[in-house]
Amino acid sequence: MGLFDFLFGNKKNFQETTPTNETSLLEQVEVIPGLTMPKAFAMNWDSIKKSKLDYIEIKAVPAEDLALEQSKFGYYPCMPDNFEYPKDEHGRYMFPLAQINFKEVPALDDYPDSGYLQFYISAFDDIYGLDFNDQRLQKNFRILYFTEQEVEHYKADFSFLDEAMQSEFLPVAKPYALSFAKKEEYLGIGDVRYEESDSFNMQHVLEKYPSLEPDLEDALYETFHSSGHKIGGYAHFAQEDPRYGSDFKNYVLLLQIDSDDEIMWGDSGVANFFIDPKDLAEKNFSKVVYSWDCY
Repeated sequence: MGLFDFLFGNKKNFQETTPTNETSLLEQVEVIPGLTMPKAFAMNWDSIKKSKLDYIEIKAVPAEDLALEQSKFGYYPCMPDNFEYPKDEHGRYMFPLAQINFKEVPALDDYPDSGYLQFYISAFDDIYGLDFNDQRLQKNFRILYFTEQEVEHYKADFSFLDEAMQSEFLPVAKPYALSFAKKEEYLGIGDVRYEESDSFNMQHVLEKYPSLEPDLEDALYETFHSSGHKIGGYAHFAQEDPRYGSDFKNYVLLLQIDSDDEIMWGDSGVANFFIDPKDLAEKNFSKVVYSWDCY
């Protein structure tokens, strides 16, 4: 018995009843454990499931006295003691936005399985180090990666960061401890890989039921959103995916930091870091694309 028959019984009989009871297509159906969607979408599950991507969900919890080695947002990094701390184009120390200790992260294909990946941004204006002309030019943001061996001897005194840590222009205004869980997601509404794909497009489902289209459109974004803090998977945007029409269309999501109750990118925006899959495999983070947008 196929999944469709399991969920709905005989396909022909179900289709015969829909014209007289179209609203039943809004009823929630659990297609796999933990994933529910309107019946109108579930009828297309065989196509939807082909878009599955694994990703790492990040939970951020305010914390104090974080260890230098642990994963975090907005706190001092684990950095070799002889390494020059990154500065922006004006010679000011950058803000330590995030550190991912991949020893703490579930395995995800092509991403590191150890080492410290660090994200720094300029902290002295309200564009957070973004360069609108060249999103790969790391003059006001920086991505660094250190192996565990490279940080055997690490910096312990970060008093020189007081000005950056106390800036009024910080999307992350307090330290957060991070935890991780491997998840899967589908479609990625707004992500260039879905929007420009030649395969299945949910817009055809919405157009098939004009009277339900507003409700189904709301359900589409509620079910297949890609928001939240994450590593890998589909990316979320307040405006538009910067990869559209670019020479980095094939780049994958390295890190996404979203807005929540206290983390805030402009007006409830979201920040994304993208990387060429080849560079990711080689642990080359010198050409990462940094972008953020807001409503």
